[in-house]
Amino acid sequence: MSQLHLKGYLLALLAEPAAQENGRWDDELCAAACTEYGLDGEYWRGTVRLNLTDLFSGGLLDEVETTVDPERTGGVEQVLFRFRLNDFGRERMRQSGLLEVAS
Repeated sequence: MSQLHLKGYLLALLAEPAAQENGRWDDELCAAACTEYGLDGEYWRGTVRLNLTDLFSGGLLDEVETTVDPERTGGVEQVLFRFRLNDFGRERMRQSGLLEVAS
């Protein structure tokens, strides 16, 4: 899937059947994207989170849950978000051809 742009890749992860019901945590999405694209470091994790924020702000994702779990964030108290792709996001993916690529 790495031929996709970062936002497309994140949407594709959220369109997977396992993520459709419960969503996925942003730290999991960051880890997957960094692995897929060979990225490392705080800059790239921040870039992935910024892209998720942009998708959420654009109305393509719903925020399902939030938590603070320092064990998952290297001892730092950072808010984690669980996102789920919503109907509008699926429709935009369909319109742009991303849904076929994600399948």
